[in-house]
Amino acid sequence: MVPYHDNALAWLGVLRPGSIGDNPFGMKRWLPWLVIPLVLSVWVLVTHARGNGLLEDTDTKVLLANIQARHNPLSWFAGDWPLFNHFYRPVSTLAFEFDLWRWGMNGSGFGLTNAAVASVCIWVAFWVGRELTDHAPTVGLATLAFGLAHVRLEWVAAAFGLFWILAWVCLAGFARGPWKLKVVPVALGFLGCVFLASLVPGPLGFASRITGWLPGRTASVMAIFALASVAAYARYERLTAGQKPSPPTPMDLPATKGTVAAQPGKMPWIWVVVSALALALALGSYEQAVVLPGLLTGVAVMFALQGRRVHWVCPVLFWAVLVGYLVLRHQVVPSQVSGYQAQQFRDGPGVFLDLGNYLVPGLTVLPQLQITLETGLFSLLTAAPWLYGALVAGNIASVAGIWHDRRRWLAIGLLLMGFVAFLPMAWLKFFAHYHYFPAVFYCLFLAVLAQIVLRWVAEAVSPPPMAAPARPG
Repeated sequence: MVPYHDNALAWLGVLRPGSIGDNPFGMKRWLPWLVIPLVLSVWVLVTHARGNGLLEDTDTKVLLANIQARHNPLSWFAGDWPLFNHFYRPVSTLAFEFDLWRWGMNGSGFGLTNAAVASVCIWVAFWVGRELTDHAPTVGLATLAFGLAHVRLEWVAAAFGLFWILAWVCLAGFARGPWKLKVVPVALGFLGCVFLASLVPGPLGFASRITGWLPGRTASVMAIFALASVAAYARYERLTAGQKPSPPTPMDLPATKGTVAAQPGKMPWIWVVVSALALALALGSYEQAVVLPGLLTGVAVMFALQGRRVHWVCPVLFWAVLVGYLVLRHQVVPSQVSGYQAQQFRDGPGVFLDLGNYLVPGLTVLPQLQITLETGLFSLLTAAPWLYGALVAGNIASVAGIWHDRRRWLAIGLLLMGFVAFLPMAWLKFFAHYHYFPAVFYCLFLAVLAQIVLRWVAEAVSPPPMAAPARPG
């Protein structure tokens, strides 16, 4: 039996992962949620960067000068990109070719194009969430966080900062029943809130590099195609990969009037073609796209863990596209390390801390906790060791709690997808636009975790469940 307090959270979508059926975006349950990407994309466009100061950056000056000297947009498909530092980026270079053709040297026009690309990314991020989760509240919350990060990141931080307050509210749960019965749910709710509140802003501070810096467009152009590739493949599997037969369990949700059977359509394979083409375009935009075959394979694994019969031949196709790209790149771009590339490489603890911010964000404070405790017992009179300790314990408790949640594979899958999306950039000196593509999966993870933590809070402040009386006879 579902506890009574779970029903109070149903309107938030905390407990219902969405119907298993499908209709295109016209399905009524999705229409209200489309307001979120619409408002945010228009907001990004209206507030786009202006002025010729956008053209004063050194990289931008050299890039535009070399494009103007070449006068041959298609030539970039046969060699190095305009900065000639051994990168193959013909697709994103075409975006600069377009600006020079349309705006000349009007910096405000370039800023508008940057904003337009980011606006499209917000819509495609919504599509990715729709296909991976099929759950409107999750997609709406994730898109809201991702879109607001372009214009008002402090609002996102403030919203998730409310979980600091909810953490203390959880302690009131001790007044709702015997201590022995409440200690676990109260501790889980408290630590889960502390952990979730600490995850924002995280890697979401990308706005200045995406909308206000022209070379950052390479990452956002790539993100459009990369996200479209993930969404198209996820859609194919969601429509065609049937559920494996399994015996019913007490935790299965009953069908509702909104539950419909998935309709794959007449040519569902077209989504695989779209995914492969988008993968090729992403690879031609920015080198970070080399992670895409791994992410697409991860989508297949995630659906398989959810009990679906996935088509394993599709990941083979995506890896073949990557091999073809690497062969082409070797033929047209110098293979030796350029001076710029050598300057950007890094190693050391910073690499692992940046990766940890995606995989185990709460544990990245362990070095600070150790340093604080080394000052002696008097450090316990300050807030720092208690805060660091709560973040470490919150990370561990949240992982354990997620593992026992029926949406665990979705939450774990999204966390790992963000980690993989950032993985190759960790060995480069920090630039905020490296986090743009991974941020979509990070925001989806935040949305899923927020719903799970809200359920923990409800359990913490509710009376302990009572066993039903035994039936006579």
